[in-house]
Amino acid sequence: MTVRLGFGLGMDAATENLLHELETSPTDLRRLVISALWRNRTAIAIEAEAIARWERDDPRSWSSVQDWLLSQNITITVLRTRAAAPSCHLPPPPHAPQPPAANLPT
Repeated sequence: MTVRLGFGLGMDAATENLLHELETSPTDLRRLVISALWRNRTAIAIEAEAIARWERDDPRSWSSVQDWLLSQNITITVLRTRAAAPSCHLPPPPHAPQPPAANLPT
């Protein structure tokens, strides 16, 4: 059975059930699923911090969403956070030799 959202998105019963379960999740996983439905892509990139937060705040829902993404043949790419680029302070350039001052004996 396929259910249609008001936006013209077709959903199977598993997707509909998942979205219903995610309504009570303290996370934004429901938005992730809806985004995946809208974009209809084969891969999705997710920040590592987001995954860590979902694993901490609602591990059961994250596991369900992971299973759903994989069942939809959507590959998950985890984006690692880049450490802040070290500020590169170069030493000041050495002083250029000054020409001898005028009126001084050489």
